[in-house]
Amino acid sequence: MPKQDSDVKRFFEAYAKRSNDALQNPPIEDVDGTVASFAPYLVESSPQGVMGGANDAEFRKLIGQGFAKYREVGGTAMRVAGVKVTELDAANVMATVDWEFDYKRRSDGKSGTVGFTNRYFLNLAGDAPKIFAFITPDEQQAMKDQGLI
Repeated sequence: MPKQDSDVKRFFEAYAKRSNDALQNPPIEDVDGTVASFAPYLVESSPQGVMGGANDAEFRKLIGQGFAKYREVGGTAMRVAGVKVTELDAANVMATVDWEFDYKRRSDGKSGTVGFTNRYFLNLAGDAPKIFAFITPDEQQAMKDQGLI
């Protein structure tokens, strides 16, 4: 396995651990670590459209709100099920990451798992990989389909 593959896989294992820790009771939120995973500016594409923004105080606030939202809908665990790294050039890769999100539905206590795939674009030029763009599926619809919202 090329070094960049193992570096990116370790990066997402750490990212998943922070996400999983934030879903525990009591939650352990490493907002600093999560924010540090992203480049100074980033772009998101989803079925709702394309948006971009700075990695600033507002973004930091959104990270905390995102963790709280996942707990509110009954999230209990977040795991990386697989990472496939595609080299784009010497400094950039695309990581296709399969996630598993465990939940315990608040309405009836039923447990389940939602699987989804995100694509992340990372720059490897600095000391650590940085996400500068990502593509996500329709998370809101997946939560509705599972009766979480």
